[in-house]
Amino acid sequence: MVGLILLLCCCTTVVDGFLHHGNSNQVSPAASSAASSPSHLKAFHWPTLPSFDKVQSESSTTRTVGERNGLDEEYPWRFEGRFIFRPSLVRITPSTSLPLSANLLSLFGYSLGGSVVLEYDVSPVGPYREYVNMGGVVGLGKVSVGGETNKRLLGLGQWGTDLFVSTQVAEDVCQQVWGVPAQVADIDFDEEGNFIQDGPDDEVVGRSGVTMRKFKLSGWANTRVLSSEELQKQQKRRVGNIPIFWTPTIKALWAPISFPKVSHDATQEELLPVHKLRLSASAMRLKQCKRIGQSEGGIPLGLALVVDDVLIEIGERVNSGSL
Repeated sequence: MVGLILLLCCCTTVVDGFLHHGNSNQVSPAASSAASSPSHLKAFHWPTLPSFDKVQSESSTTRTVGERNGLDEEYPWRFEGRFIFRPSLVRITPSTSLPLSANLLSLFGYSLGGSVVLEYDVSPVGPYREYVNMGGVVGLGKVSVGGETNKRLLGLGQWGTDLFVSTQVAEDVCQQVWGVPAQVADIDFDEEGNFIQDGPDDEVVGRSGVTMRKFKLSGWANTRVLSSEELQKQQKRRVGNIPIFWTPTIKALWAPISFPKVSHDATQEELLPVHKLRLSASAMRLKQCKRIGQSEGGIPLGLALVVDDVLIEIGERVNSGSL
């Protein structure tokens, strides 16, 4: 989850964190554990936006791929846990791979990338970890919202080049339900450490004899902003309900602004499928984060946005109407 999230989240709170004690967006522990429970979150109504014209866990294996565990019928899938976004300036060269049906944006030969690392306690396929390499800022994503004549452009987002998950069932649900080209990797979290450290990356041979990527995060305890007591309090509130557009096939998140069809040559097959997402959380911090073994030409910024007790809700693919 991404620089775009950083910008959107900063609209709702200050940098040194938030823990809202109002009367909206309550998710009790009971509600978090029951997929069929009605939502305790204040329903978000999409505004009229500018529109011009290590190994798979046993609990995971018993779940059905694509299980709907949402708290809101408009968002049938939910994920809960915590994540970090470690921003980095990424060097853009003529050999840099480009996203499909979107423009990679850069300034003086650099774009904003980095990595996003997530730990899901709750998901449609049980707990798992996720590591995403972010390729840069993108614009003018060409999407279809149903039919040859209903094409739109998304304004500004951030694109992920590679997405890795820690279990096979997580890879399956990503590929089969949302079309995300996910890959299984060994994602290791070490709780010890005075600050967060991303890396070094490596390769290992899995149980099946296949070589896979390995990612190591140290100081992961620093991502647990809230104590276990705070997480269990009935007065706990999530705030945000931040709307986001998601184009899963290119692993990109977008600001919730779209533009009407313009003249372009993209065929229906080249247009990106799009979903609506909703993001809420209980706490956010900026913390020191060191990158070990960064890619050539990358400039890490030495910090990470840490978001704890996050709730990510995913809607169905938009197939009709408008964004």
